[in-house]
Amino acid sequence: MRTKGERANPFNLKARIREEVWEEMRAEGLSPAPQGSIPTFPGQNKAAERLRRMEVYKRAKTIMVPPDQAQLQVRVNAVLDSKRLIIATPGLRDGFYLFEKGRVGMKDLVRAVRSSGVQRFGKRLATSHKEIREVDLLVTGAVAVGLQGGRIGKGSGYFDLEYMILREIGSIKDRTPIIALVDDLQVREGVPMEHKDVPVDFIVTPTRIITIETTLQRPSGLLWDLLDERSTMRMRPLRELRELSERKV
Repeated sequence: MRTKGERANPFNLKARIREEVWEEMRAEGLSPAPQGSIPTFPGQNKAAERLRRMEVYKRAKTIMVPPDQAQLQVRVNAVLDSKRLIIATPGLRDGFYLFEKGRVGMKDLVRAVRSSGVQRFGKRLATSHKEIREVDLLVTGAVAVGLQGGRIGKGSGYFDLEYMILREIGSIKDRTPIIALVDDLQVREGVPMEHKDVPVDFIVTPTRIITIETTLQRPSGLLWDLLDERSTMRMRPLRELRELSERKV
């Protein structure tokens, strides 16, 4: 039974939903990924192929995808389909890297777009619109997503921060499409959202594509008041943007 405080607190509700999803996926034998991570699932490659047939994907010239294992095939497909693929390094420690067809040999492609290969095989990008350029589509994983577009990640907030950084430098706009790639079990009627959370426009599963009709507000840029000094110093994009801001003063 949920207490009144739990009902009113999105943080507690999101934590509860994460535990429920991780437990349900383990019980169904769907995810070998450890608790506390974005779940992998047996149909993730099938979902990636379904995504590949979407017009919003076909039109996109530059795609940003986080380095989670569940989106590995999305990253491989993006390079094969001659997209500019932007990958954030784990924990955003060294910012964003670029992958393009011809820059990475086909025999190394899968290894290159894993989280462990990003810095070795990719092109390091400065945190600027000039280098990252326009991003036409963002594809992410989730622990759970709601039919109104709400998304719950693993709790670290890195995808939301990646989004804010790209908004801050002008590489994405308010309605740049965002797709969550998940198993059907991860889709909920609704999930709680906070003002820093980034909703999605589409949910792609191994069996279907869900178009979100609700328009939820997204952060318009970096929310510096939510970032502590330790986080800022640990992540290259935040250091670069703060230094740029200080030079303008």
